[in-house]
Amino acid sequence: MQTGFHNNREKTEIEAKFVCPDGVGLDDLLAAIDTINFKYTRENPCSQTDVYLDTSDYTLLNSDAALRIRRRGENYVGAYKASERQQGAIFERREFEWTLSNDEKKLWNEEKKPAIPPVLIEKLHLQGQALRKVLVAETQRHTAIIIGNEGFKAELSLDEVAFRGHKGQKTYREIEIELLSGQFEQLKQFANSLQNQLKLQPAIDSKYKKGMILVGKYGVEPAI
Repeated sequence: MQTGFHNNREKTEIEAKFVCPDGVGLDDLLAAIDTINFKYTRENPCSQTDVYLDTSDYTLLNSDAALRIRRRGENYVGAYKASERQQGAIFERREFEWTLSNDEKKLWNEEKKPAIPPVLIEKLHLQGQALRKVLVAETQRHTAIIIGNEGFKAELSLDEVAFRGHKGQKTYREIEIELLSGQFEQLKQFANSLQNQLKLQPAIDSKYKKGMILVGKYGVEPAI
């Protein structure tokens, strides 16, 4: 079976994350953005399923990292994220992504084996431990692209998540604002303005950690 891993991408991800209050939708977020004179373009909603992997000792969870394979339509993308720093609601993480080939998708779906690039395996320092599925997150994502002055551009997402793990299923709603171009301070100012208008609470945990808090259990693999 051929696995080329020719679509590897590595970057630093900077995003603000907030818990989305009940009753608040994308329209409410965009109405708040109107008041601060930023432009925006709605994108089509999408559905995606993330399967998170970890060792039996939860090596990644305990090191504030995450490894997942995401399915959106017919596309499968793997991602490893490691925390670099956090300032309030703003996370800065190192991200390594790869796209699964047709053979790798077959391996994942039929044999339940994740195809992880060798260069990433070296980064993980798993010391021979096997990776296993520990959490599933099914997400309905509502998105808009935000445009400001002086080159500022961000992706605003409202995620409606259903986590599935050992303890069953729990729902969670989160707002993410990812910096696409511009400066850190621009993102901070925009996020602070939105937070103050809508009285938003920072989301202090990654989605992986939040899901494990809600439905995960150490040492037991969920039925996925």
